[in-house]
Amino acid sequence: MITTAIKEKCHSLKFNEKEQKELLIKNSYTLRKLIGVLGILLPVLLPLLLLFTDGFTEVLPSISHYYYTKSGPLFIAIMSLLAIFFIIYKEKCTDFIISSITGMAALIVVLLPTDSLLQGCLNISENHIVTILEKNPTREAFHYIAAAIFLLSLAYMSLFRFTKTSEGYEKAEIQLKFRHKLYRTLGVIMLLSIVIIFLGSDYFNKIVPNSFHDFYKTHHLTFWFETIAVECFGISWLVKGGEFKLKK
Repeated sequence: MITTAIKEKCHSLKFNEKEQKELLIKNSYTLRKLIGVLGILLPVLLPLLLLFTDGFTEVLPSISHYYYTKSGPLFIAIMSLLAIFFIIYKEKCTDFIISSITGMAALIVVLLPTDSLLQGCLNISENHIVTILEKNPTREAFHYIAAAIFLLSLAYMSLFRFTKTSEGYEKAEIQLKFRHKLYRTLGVIMLLSIVIIFLGSDYFNKIVPNSFHDFYKTHHLTFWFETIAVECFGISWLVKGGEFKLKK
């Protein structure tokens, strides 16, 4: 009797070809929208969670450093969702290649964390930190490379892939040009953010010692410029998907 009831229920869920296509489109649209929203919320939710749980008001040196805190599960979950989506995302061959590279880079960022916030035992005065790892230059180097590839891939998409879109704007050339100009502007801002992150890095400071490095580290500018880059891509992604209706 139970088996019969299950079969009847499954039968009632069958869709015709048109309904299946509409359902697929809606699911794809919802997933794309979710990815854009999660990308925008990532650098906002991580510090907010520490604020609510421990009253910790400072931002960490980078977004990746939240891996070691009580926000770690949230960081891992969102980055993993982004990685999986980019790996399975298929629109055109070039988009598939770029998005796959982006997704794999995001996975490496999660699997090979950045340097720990603490060395040695956990400190009770730093109760927002729940995880430590031994220093490993190789792991950290792969993390930095993967993070750079991830951000550069996002910038590339906004600059060179989203600007290829013209479908649906055959009779709205002015709006199309405006949207493409927006994609390029956001992409340039992302590239500038990445350049500043590199100029403030320990690696660049070893090559060209400068006083800017101290100011950069003190004010945790990596976090802020990573945030700018991620927010720009999130906006660009949602505009491209049609979630942000822009008119000029």
